[in-house]
Amino acid sequence: MGLSLDDVLDIKYLGKWEWSPDGEQIAYLWEEGGRVDLWLVSPEGGRQPQRVTASQQSVSDFAWHPSGKQLAAVVDGNLWLIQLDAGGGARLRQLTDTTGRASCIAWSPDGSCLSFVEDGRLWLYGLEGWPLRELPLPGRMAGAFGGATGRVSWSPNGEFIAFNFVDRTRQVHLGILRVSEGRVIWQHRDHDPAGPYVWTRPGLLLYSVGRDHNRQRDYYLLSPAAQQPEPRHLCRVEGDGRGPLLLVQAFAAPEGAAVVVLGEDDGWAHWYALSLEDGERRQLTFGECEDFGLVGDAPAWSPDGRKIIYSSNRGSRAQRQLWLLDLESGQHHQLTHLPGTNVQPKWSPRGNRVAFVHCDPWLNMDLWVMEVDQPGSARQLTFSMPEAWSRETVVVPEEVTYPSAGGLEIHAFLFKPPNLQPDRRYPALVWVHGGPMRQMRWGWHPMRSYAIFYAYHQYLAHRGYVSLSINFRGGIGYGRAFRNALYRKMGVDDVADVVNAARFLKTLPYVDPQRVGVWGLSYGGYLTLHCLTQHPDEFRMGINLAGIWDFRQWHRWVKERYGRQAFFTAFLGGEPEDSPELYDQASPATFAHNMKAPLVNFHGTADANVDFGQLDRIIQDCVRLGKTYEAHYYPQEAHTFIHRHTWRDAFTKIEAALERYLKA
Repeated sequence: MGLSLDDVLDIKYLGKWEWSPDGEQIAYLWEEGGRVDLWLVSPEGGRQPQRVTASQQSVSDFAWHPSGKQLAAVVDGNLWLIQLDAGGGARLRQLTDTTGRASCIAWSPDGSCLSFVEDGRLWLYGLEGWPLRELPLPGRMAGAFGGATGRVSWSPNGEFIAFNFVDRTRQVHLGILRVSEGRVIWQHRDHDPAGPYVWTRPGLLLYSVGRDHNRQRDYYLLSPAAQQPEPRHLCRVEGDGRGPLLLVQAFAAPEGAAVVVLGEDDGWAHWYALSLEDGERRQLTFGECEDFGLVGDAPAWSPDGRKIIYSSNRGSRAQRQLWLLDLESGQHHQLTHLPGTNVQPKWSPRGNRVAFVHCDPWLNMDLWVMEVDQPGSARQLTFSMPEAWSRETVVVPEEVTYPSAGGLEIHAFLFKPPNLQPDRRYPALVWVHGGPMRQMRWGWHPMRSYAIFYAYHQYLAHRGYVSLSINFRGGIGYGRAFRNALYRKMGVDDVADVVNAARFLKTLPYVDPQRVGVWGLSYGGYLTLHCLTQHPDEFRMGINLAGIWDFRQWHRWVKERYGRQAFFTAFLGGEPEDSPELYDQASPATFAHNMKAPLVNFHGTADANVDFGQLDRIIQDCVRLGKTYEAHYYPQEAHTFIHRHTWRDAFTKIEAALERYLKA
């Protein structure tokens, strides 16, 4: 039978991680079956990683004290202080005991107090005897799409805190408060939402505002210490007028003397130096490649501010290597040569090492470290894989391409059953990722949401299923034109990419063309629903995990919960009232009457990305129209399920549905 379901569920997953300020240790979050704890590991190796907490549910955040001798952590929703002993021990002290959930913790630069967010309110906890106090805000702390809480950032001198908040209209704004006075001294209110921000030299705040559904972005520089703070406009960055701009965060060097931003002036994502004097952008990286590893990936500044390390798919679209750029000489050289994905680089405080995340076809994401000046010195620090996984049991996917709508070439990864029998016809599945700004890789994915499905594809291969994991238009890795090919085409050309994947599978001599199914998570579930409703004869069955059925309903829900969002409106011509025909086309519900194949649905009630009401609508329409469906929901589960018992139940039901509708 090969791999078992336990083998799939026993894999551990890496979360947030950070170097200690002295570079002696790396703290990281480690998930085992849905429970998350804080661990420490030495970059020297030779010592087993140390578990610091024993949570009942999860450690959701942590932050190193500037001294490196303490950490603050959110354990089961409450704030804890962790004192590290010289002998390697740790003493834990609970700081808060409330019914809310703390998040977004950050130390003041001098380490005297800690800021955190709870239930949309900003709090300070002093370690020198002064009491816990709430800082009055002009609104509630802004929640980010996906359920995360908006960021809080201390100025380098500890005098100010920058934060995002929402007003009664659910618009996202930016504010700055003076800590000593405990009051807001400046706030940005604009028709368009304020975006990410970063502190630069000396104590200046660089922030951006998205315009025209984030197809343009204005950068501003503000001095909060001025008697009457007034932002200075630096520059405007424009895209191709179709989709939203990619990754708008700016990244400042130590001491804030220089800033880099991501841009796509030549149609590919590269790093640019942004002048804080005149707003001029100077391109630093080049080529038909994307110089970031995944959405949210950041370049790493060396401690002296002279070099950056970044992740790029230069040389192989589906892989990532780390590259070092010397800003003075302009020279680049490749740091890593490990096949697969190498992302999220972080320099050690001394500047002699870089830690990063590596995964490949055989290894799930883990922490690795290398000496910056010693090629080939990379070594593994954490070990997420159970013993059952080996080079003998893993099915290495084959990268393939096929043509699709508009002449685009679609890249995909083909999983074949081990010991493939040429005279046998196998059932097959098209797997569709979420996002859509994601990319499936040659091997394990550096995001847990997709790593767990890579593991399940391995399990299915051992049970006689062929799988094709596709990179449809709208995703990253293939340039701006590929990503923005969704413009006014949602529910049309992206669906064609999935349908053409099925047609590609049906040409393979070992695939049974009458037994091809489709399934996906989030946007992948959404495209699954489109395939079954717009192409009812193409697939034998479909499995939808948390997909959108009605785009108007989802748009209203997101707006009420998170404020105005610009990503999909850029593709859909604005608000629903601006282009009702595009919202109709984007909604699988529009075509529900066409559906013939059985549809199996899964959704968590605590989903922060897609409203659970979408499942209600699917069931209502299927019942009304007499369609064959199944629906499974999980109370208090997230968009991508968290707990081992949930995955066991879901994967067992998925396998049973495949046996019933596809394999039989």
